[in-house]
Amino acid sequence: MKELLEKLFTKENYQPLTVGEIFEELKLSPDDWEELHLTLAQMVENHDLFLSKKKDRFLIPQQVGIFKGTISIKHEDFGFIISEGLDDVYVSHFNFGNAIDRDEVLFQIKDYGKFPHQDFRQEAKVLKIIKRHLTDVVGELKWKKEQFFIYVNHPQIARLNIVDNEILSLCQVGDIVRVHITDYLSSPKQARIVERLGFKNDIGIDIIQIASNFNFSLEFTKATEAYLTTINQDFSKEIAKRPLPSLERIITIDGEDAKDLDDAVAVKKLANGNFLLGVYIADVSYFVAKDSPLDEEALFRGTSVYLVNRVIPMLPPLLSNNLCSLNPGQSKLVLACEMEINDQGQVVNQTLFPSVIKTVHRMTYTNVNLMLDYDKETLSNYQDIAADIMVMKELATVLNKMRVKRGALDFNIEEGKIIVDDQGKPLRVELESRGQSERIIEEFMLIANETVASTIYHLDLPFIYRVHEKPNVQKLEAFKKLSRSLGYQAFKKQINAKQLQLFLQNLPEQDQFLRTYLLRSMAKAVYSEQNSGHFGLASPCYTHFTAPIRRYPDLLVHRLLRKYLFDQDVKAAELFALSSQIAEIAKQSSKRERDAIDCEYEVNDMKKAEYMEDYLGERYNGIISSVTKFGVFVSLPNTIEGLVHMKNLRGRYVYDPETVSLIGSSGHRLRLGDEVVVEVIGASKIKREIDFKIVYNEHKVMPSGKKSNRRAQQKGRP
Repeated sequence: MKELLEKLFTKENYQPLTVGEIFEELKLSPDDWEELHLTLAQMVENHDLFLSKKKDRFLIPQQVGIFKGTISIKHEDFGFIISEGLDDVYVSHFNFGNAIDRDEVLFQIKDYGKFPHQDFRQEAKVLKIIKRHLTDVVGELKWKKEQFFIYVNHPQIARLNIVDNEILSLCQVGDIVRVHITDYLSSPKQARIVERLGFKNDIGIDIIQIASNFNFSLEFTKATEAYLTTINQDFSKEIAKRPLPSLERIITIDGEDAKDLDDAVAVKKLANGNFLLGVYIADVSYFVAKDSPLDEEALFRGTSVYLVNRVIPMLPPLLSNNLCSLNPGQSKLVLACEMEINDQGQVVNQTLFPSVIKTVHRMTYTNVNLMLDYDKETLSNYQDIAADIMVMKELATVLNKMRVKRGALDFNIEEGKIIVDDQGKPLRVELESRGQSERIIEEFMLIANETVASTIYHLDLPFIYRVHEKPNVQKLEAFKKLSRSLGYQAFKKQINAKQLQLFLQNLPEQDQFLRTYLLRSMAKAVYSEQNSGHFGLASPCYTHFTAPIRRYPDLLVHRLLRKYLFDQDVKAAELFALSSQIAEIAKQSSKRERDAIDCEYEVNDMKKAEYMEDYLGERYNGIISSVTKFGVFVSLPNTIEGLVHMKNLRGRYVYDPETVSLIGSSGHRLRLGDEVVVEVIGASKIKREIDFKIVYNEHKVMPSGKKSNRRAQQKGRP
């Protein structure tokens, strides 16, 4: 019923209708009357529909100028509201209402033209909080004026008063605690202590604190721990039942520190010139029973989170590092995806089946890269697989050419790696290297995911897909204007994937910041029960199959493969309910993925700021990577980014949205991509902020617009 209504309400010419008119429009039977009433009431309650003043007609959000979205507040003065189908809308702190970062809100849009805020033509005003995101928060227990309170490192919640002292007796001043907010409207807000996480000086407590704010915990629930004791760790009988793989020399290729080895690969060249690729994925679903406490907690976590020097796993170490990890020389249960691939990168034959493997080597990206560079010692150490590694490289090249020909986008954005000591203190920040071996594994996982998705899609059965919508036309137009203002004429009237691909391929090194800017113009990939293709990969059908130890959707895919293909347990009566379950899991998994990404960003920002606290007064070369109404962000070569606030600029500047630049009263501009020299004037681990000031701007000195080759003297790393 809801799908029928959504189709009606999304029609371009929809006019407000009564319930009777909707009944007639949809040509429903009398038996549908009650369900129609209930569904409409639910949509009104969820703010997907609104009632007219007389409460007799149903209006869609656009007709009342009220929308539903999520508010993102990263600065105390302003934020943005993200709403499906709309560009992100600016909101001043005057219009926050009582909203807190990531709350789901109802909001109204006011159109101001170009003024008064110069940089944002539309502004939002929060009307109502639909759902609070922040119910629990982490802070430090303090004592002042004969009273305990919680200090929270949050731009909107500095202090919380304690209203329940039950756990307080187990805590001391300086403890880091998780609290549940009980009253949002009082000032200060009120909360009760839920859990003690540790002491403020404990090693790693800073990371645990941020993770806990996103509901990621190192500790598993008591119910999960109890369930682990019931898992049969002797699966020799299951091993005996399973067919062996077609390939023999199976290896894992991972980072040096990885313990959750959930994918293994093998390859050989066939007599007909084709390749046989085997991708073998840990059979986590064998150990994690559906709806068990372990399964419920895995769904809640949604994903493993990788935070600098530690992992918060989706599954307990007994599974992630032991039973399911494809350690060398040990018989392990897997789901196998074996594919015959021709020289055009097309899968001409495939088989999916439960199997058992014993990997011959635990390879690292480093030693495989050495082999591909013909390092004699490494080749000698792994003589038995040296030829296979070369075939892997050949096949990966074929697969990559196929994807490029198809129109896949490769943003290849440089990422920073934070190196810390055993106390968790950052020692350096460096660019993360990515060699041929990383690309080989990426290509193999992509083709396996695509093969699995395509197999189930053609069976027309409920499934979970990884989808990436086409980019918003307005955002692409804005990017086209920006790129033209910087001298690029790469785009025609209608921007397509091929144009974007060529743009990325031909982008010179000094303008790499545009990769990030273009990526921000793209839609975000999400999980869905509906297959709408993957724009970024130029794939008509895609899923996640290859990482069930660290992603819940992959675990679900394994269960569905077993149900549909191996057990052939498909009952028509179950399919509707199953599709609804998958839709809910997709929604939850997408949310937890976003939480994990935000958590990783916050931890990285904190550690980078902590690192830069030792470099106050130092000067570095950088590039303006973002321009806002309150200043410019400057990125250093190792990915550290700091803000040059408007107040730290000489003269008065205003923001010009057409050219994405700041224009000074003297006519001088600060533009995206400008090379500048900055001095570190502030860094705060607590605030997770780095502040720069511009010492030397090349566009100011070189009025012709040419980039200067002068470089600042680098006094210290960063």
